[in-house]
Amino acid sequence: MRNRHILLALASLFSLNAANAVAAEAVPTDRAVASGDVVYFQDMKEFEPRSWDDGSHQGGIAYLATALDTLREKEGDPIVAFGGELAAGSLFGSVFRGEPFVEAFNELGVDVGNFGNHDFDYGLDHTRSLIEKAEFPWISSNLTTQNGEPISEDGTTFIAKSGELTVGFVSLTADLDRTVAAKEVVTGDFVESARAGVNRLQEEDVDAIILLSQISKDDTTLVMEEIPELAAALREENEAQSPEEVTYTADKRPIVAPRADYGTLVHLDITVDRSTQKRTVKVVNHPVNPSLTANEEWKARSQELYGELDRQLGEELGTATQPLSKAELGPLVADAYREHFGTQLGWQNGGGQRADIKEGTLTRRDAQSVLPFGNSPISIQATGAQIKDALEKGIESNPDGGNGFPRTAGFTFDFDASAPFGERVTAIKLDDGTSMDMNATYSLAISNYVVNGGDKIDSFSDAHVTSTGTAIDVDVFSEYIKRHGELSPLQTPEKPNGPANGGKTEESSIGSSHAVAIAIGVIAALAGAFVAFTPKSLLDGIVRYLKTFLPGSWQLNLPSDHFPLQGLHQ
Repeated sequence: MRNRHILLALASLFSLNAANAVAAEAVPTDRAVASGDVVYFQDMKEFEPRSWDDGSHQGGIAYLATALDTLREKEGDPIVAFGGELAAGSLFGSVFRGEPFVEAFNELGVDVGNFGNHDFDYGLDHTRSLIEKAEFPWISSNLTTQNGEPISEDGTTFIAKSGELTVGFVSLTADLDRTVAAKEVVTGDFVESARAGVNRLQEEDVDAIILLSQISKDDTTLVMEEIPELAAALREENEAQSPEEVTYTADKRPIVAPRADYGTLVHLDITVDRSTQKRTVKVVNHPVNPSLTANEEWKARSQELYGELDRQLGEELGTATQPLSKAELGPLVADAYREHFGTQLGWQNGGGQRADIKEGTLTRRDAQSVLPFGNSPISIQATGAQIKDALEKGIESNPDGGNGFPRTAGFTFDFDASAPFGERVTAIKLDDGTSMDMNATYSLAISNYVVNGGDKIDSFSDAHVTSTGTAIDVDVFSEYIKRHGELSPLQTPEKPNGPANGGKTEESSIGSSHAVAIAIGVIAALAGAFVAFTPKSLLDGIVRYLKTFLPGSWQLNLPSDHFPLQGLHQ
């Protein structure tokens, strides 16, 4: 039922490859020169335009509709390609998870799509539900299942026509290791996968082959240089809020990155001389932003969706008894995982929280702001030794408490980031006060991102997964807030200020108590040497300055009779 390509999709059932679907369409032989058009966009986070730091606004579904209509009026019937990334990256994406964009593409006449890695952020099952809803072929030349089947039923390549020009498409995707589908999807070699796709398309006598690329700029350039049969590459944006960029291979074939946030509609005007096989590809970038006239129908649909978004995000969940930092929220998220799965222990990576929350009423918007990525917590069986190894690697990734730093529930630990690897983490204690047994097995609720090797923590790669289905972190956390009603920092019996509660050991914060005492003693001795010549106001200022470097539990006393420093108390 794939839009105007219904015959192609039906034929692919017999060939397992959409490229074979147009075998019955003979390439015209009476025309030496064929021309046609391909248009391209990607990186969808919001239906509304996104605000950039320079004050501009980019994208917007109502403006994309106008840009496509304008190009079709001018060029006839270009092939419309979508480059990937429609399911995550914003509050809108985390709530609707790509479905509104798929529905929009069905109506806007997208002809072929590629996958971005974030299209797998909610698991392979969700990705496949999006593929099922799409009325356009969604292909991948290098992503397969564990048993070697194409990740999409639409196959690995695609062919379509614009005017007299027959165009084939191959597509590549990277960074699946950053998604919850990492263990379900195999990422094939870029050059080998693209070469295999090109070989199949050449058997169909296509006029030009285009690469849809969700891999890095350098890797895209490598593939293009290794495979000269590719006429052009349409890749992902360079970075957030980046303008479009056009580079060229050594033999002048274009590699095009559109503006971020689908702020560009890339237009390839392709001409092929069949008698000489000479190809000419002209690149024109058209803006997609409020400089255009908005399509009123899509503008109204967008407003309706954002009204629904406000209703969903406005749901009251509970109350925060005090302001909570990202560091304090981490253990609470870990505890939410633990309660959800009924495990002994919980773990959340320190960088998983992206916002603080205020004191007072908490809404779904607050929870979604804290956990915008849609990661999936799971439950696993892990030994004490695996957990300790993971802690050692977790604190290494960021001893200041972000990125992979472990925020835990059900257990605490001490650490010294300056110690040799393997000796950094000590005193791992369960909430009942007992030490963790390195040979025992514990049930642990943890983000799939960490289990799959995120933040360079590979300690759980062989751990047995005991949960089923796909939970989403923000859903689990929202239910946790509702259950408890009030949210305050997670306390533990043994170490109310320990790592599980967002704090650090004193050793990790300032080196060690002993080191500080020595340092202050040296300062005191020096002060004694010149105190008689130092005005009291200056000495008071020095003391106030020194106090800013000490933990709150330390005190530095200056006697009233203007004698040297005499007190260091904990």
